Amino acid sequence: MKKLNLIIILSCCFISFSLIIPVFLWIKGYYSNFSDSINSTVLSEFASFQGLIIAFWSLILNIILVVLAYKAFKNFDVKKQFHNKQLEIVSELATSISSMEISNMMFKMIGTNKKHQIAEGYTFSFFEIALGFDYSKFDLMCVKSNNIENTFPFLKYRNHPLLPQSISTELNKIYRPLQYFYSAKKLDLKNMDYVLLYHDKEKYLEGDITASWNYQFYENPSDFNKDVTSLRKSIILWYQEYGADELNI
Repeated sequence: MKKLNLIIILSCCFISFSLIIPVFLWIKGYYSNFSDSINSTVLSEFASFQGLIIAFWSLILNIILVVLAYKAFKNFDVKKQFHNKQLEIVSELATSISSMEISNMMFKMIGTNKKHQIAEGYTFSFFEIALGFDYSKFDLMCVKSNNIENTFPFLKYRNHPLLPQSISTELNKIYRPLQYFYSAKKLDLKNMDYVLLYHDKEKYLEGDITASWNYQFYENPSDFNKDVTSLRKSIILWYQEYGADELNI
């Protein structure tokens, strides 16, 4: 942008000088005051010369405008391709999230002294599981995998170079690298109110006995509701800025 401004300024300076200098020379050589008679031949030659200069600079300006128009068109085409590709990536992400089915198993302690634990579970789409239940009364949220992308495959998009930064930020709030020391043994969970998220299509490495353990996901399960709400909102806002208003997510 600075280079373009410099070119415009220099062009204006050259044009001004090329028009002013001939006028100055004509006044100096052929004109002294208003009462002097003007030689029509000299004036005609001067006018022709000025016309030639104006025609020359008009040609130069037209060439510059054509070059700028070409560059603008080229940049527009690149931006259009980029936005189309970005739309494709966001659409893939939204489809992956919306079409994904996941189950929640909610374990609650009941009885006078809360010595008995019952379980209740449902299988719905990701947004229905994440936003359709109040998890604030639970002590812990777990997933049944040592790889968070097994449970939530759409998290693989979080580092995609074409994914909008606003959506990537929200995906990274949900992403957690589940390590072995985060595993929660059943003995630790038998006296707790907790939620277990899982789905039947999770893939495990053969012989990996730790893959199906329960892993700590959210220490405060209500934060899961908030993070997924923010993710959904960021996707909708991006679509609306792109011009898509009616969304089914």
